[in-house]
Amino acid sequence: MARYWAFSLFRLLPEFRRLEAEHQEHLKEEFAALLGRWQAREGFLAVYSLVGFSAEADLLLWQGAPDPRAFQALRREMYRTRLLGYLEPVGLHLDRGEGEPGGHFLALFPFGLEGSLPEGLKAFRGEVLQALEGSVEALLPLALREGGLLGARRTPREALDEL
Repeated sequence: MARYWAFSLFRLLPEFRRLEAEHQEHLKEEFAALLGRWQAREGFLAVYSLVGFSAEADLLLWQGAPDPRAFQALRREMYRTRLLGYLEPVGLHLDRGEGEPGGHFLALFPFGLEGSLPEGLKAFRGEVLQALEGSVEALLPLALREGGLLGARRTPREALDEL
């Protein structure tokens, strides 16, 4: 069944690192709880850490929903958290496709890919973009060559602890 997809990219602002550790923990806990609640809803919400793989973004949220209004609902709730004052949205890619994430590493190609894919990768093809799951060894060279974003799937709290 085709779903609407939203790939949201965020960068952590340097001001967050200047906060007291206890305050950082409270902000992370609030945001992780919100993401956890959304993971239990219809559709899916996968969280990826881009730390060490991208200078442009630190966090990727892949949301899949039968109704695109779910994207607005999640974003409204995110805006009510205090952590979003320190997470700058740097990209949003909307599409529609089939499949749900299940692997450990994801490469996102917002404008698709040309040519054949290496063996052993799971492909998610949207109407415009393409996402691939597989090993970091297979995805990293492809992401470097084709200008994709590479992320490691994490629980919400794990991803936030890497920031």
